[in-house]
Amino acid sequence: MKNILLLGDSIRMSYQPVVKELLEGRANVYGPMDNGRWSGYTLNTLRFWLPQMPTPDIVHWNNGIWDMGDDYHEGRPFYPPELYEESCRRIIMVLRQITKNPNLPILGATTTPLKVDLHDRMPLYNDILTRVVTEHGGTMTDLYSAIDADRNRYIGADNVHLVKEGVDLAAKLVVQNLEQYL
Repeated sequence: MKNILLLGDSIRMSYQPVVKELLEGRANVYGPMDNGRWSGYTLNTLRFWLPQMPTPDIVHWNNGIWDMGDDYHEGRPFYPPELYEESCRRIIMVLRQITKNPNLPILGATTTPLKVDLHDRMPLYNDILTRVVTEHGGTMTDLYSAIDADRNRYIGADNVHLVKEGVDLAAKLVVQNLEQYL
């Protein structure tokens, strides 16, 4: 069985148990107990997470919503696009370096929409991650488009997190992308 490492924020944490269930008997699915937050946090914390887990054969990953947020109301994203891109590239490099696997398949996922988008940064950040992942040989899971098709149905009252139907849809799409590597 392949070891599949899922990385990302609270959206990943919500769909991870369902992905694990859907791949039961075919793959060992795991991820950090910690929220990956923004790309710089994930990058820094890989050195602590990875030694505590099995060596991954495949990684499925997303960072984005924390990076593009303007949580301090400065009129700018927390991580500007160029820093986000650099962090994403370094995450791939570090994952391959720590695992000693220069060909480690690293798949990405677009950031899910908010029920009411507060800014127009999401397409730019999703494009950056898509470009970086595909340049490094990975494929993308388009969670954004799938959830965006019916935001009110898939996103909860907090305007951010997925309800059960949204979690199930995200997990199904993640599994579909992962299956080509199993």
